[in-house]
Amino acid sequence: MSRFYMYLFFLFFKHASGKKHSLQLYNDLFQNSSYNKVLIPTLNDNDILPMKISFLPRGISEFNEVTGRLSIAMGLDIRWTDEFLKWNPFKYGNVSHLVVPEDHVWTPVIILANPIDRTPVFPDDSFPIRVYANGQLIWIKGGTVSVTCQPNVKYYPFDEHKCSAIFLTIDRIGNELRMETGMRSVINEKYGEWDIHSMNAYSSRLDVYSCSVFEITVRRRSEFLILNTCIPILCLGILNACVFLIPPESGERVSFAMTVLLSFAVFMTIFSASLPKNSDPVPIVCYVLMIMMFESGIIVILTIIGLRIFFKREDESIPKFVSRIAKLTGLKPDKCRKSDQTLRNGRIQNDEESHKQEQASLTWERLRIIFDMTCFCVSFGIFVLLVCVYATMVKIS
Repeated sequence: MSRFYMYLFFLFFKHASGKKHSLQLYNDLFQNSSYNKVLIPTLNDNDILPMKISFLPRGISEFNEVTGRLSIAMGLDIRWTDEFLKWNPFKYGNVSHLVVPEDHVWTPVIILANPIDRTPVFPDDSFPIRVYANGQLIWIKGGTVSVTCQPNVKYYPFDEHKCSAIFLTIDRIGNELRMETGMRSVINEKYGEWDIHSMNAYSSRLDVYSCSVFEITVRRRSEFLILNTCIPILCLGILNACVFLIPPESGERVSFAMTVLLSFAVFMTIFSASLPKNSDPVPIVCYVLMIMMFESGIIVILTIIGLRIFFKREDESIPKFVSRIAKLTGLKPDKCRKSDQTLRNGRIQNDEESHKQEQASLTWERLRIIFDMTCFCVSFGIFVLLVCVYATMVKIS
């Protein structure tokens, strides 16, 4: 039992002794000394203080491409050497470090060069500083950093955006403090429709200030938009051309064409609400959708013209220019109705007789069929061409 009590006494004495040495060290460094936390901690006035800042990113908290706001959950590991906070550990019972509040020592004033709302970094929180015997200070801060980001929605919904957070010390310029940048403990937490494609950190210079830049590239998860936006637009584009396959006797052509036109207008409204108003460049998909809507408007007009052709009386004469246009389509009107007087006495008829013969063989019914098939082929070809061009541009990017 005596050995047990002696062991407890030894532990208590050691703990009390350690606390006594730490208190003595604290008093010697901050209470009974002339330490100044206002001046930069270098021995000479012309010395440059190297400060290493390491980024500890966790992920995206918010990214709004409409307002250009990017919020990143991250930590900052800031380290520098204070020449006036060094001691001999053997003199203080092998106390190798102290943990003190940040307002006890000199600290750099770190701000954001591209903030979204406030300039200081984590202004509402206080973080302790670990001071080592060799004068090294470790200051770890953490929170959410909100910066401005100019979105690039050219290839929406297959777009990616490169944003950066620029940190600098507003109270010290480059010939007084030099920032050395690094990054470690990368944790990629997924956020909503965005994935982190890449992250990078490097040192730079902004005017007379030394700064650290944290660069992040985010890529949109396009699966949701493909299923809910792109595929419906493709279906509307196909239906847009199929209006010419509806029998005119049904009386539904114009209403069908108007419904498709209004559907394109609704999708244009959805796109305008989900994209930034000052986007530069304008998304390619907006041009594609605008062309499709313009094509849909033309199809409505062509549908009305086709119905007028359908309700023409057979005894009405076909204009000369209409018969020539029908001939240019490659569908020979004489295949429908040949006249027995096409060749006579082995001689080729003159132009006037040929025109009369074509007029006799070309009917309004045949003209309506030629018109519908031509409009269907042209409109469907334009749709396929637009889709191929857009897919090629997105793939090249």
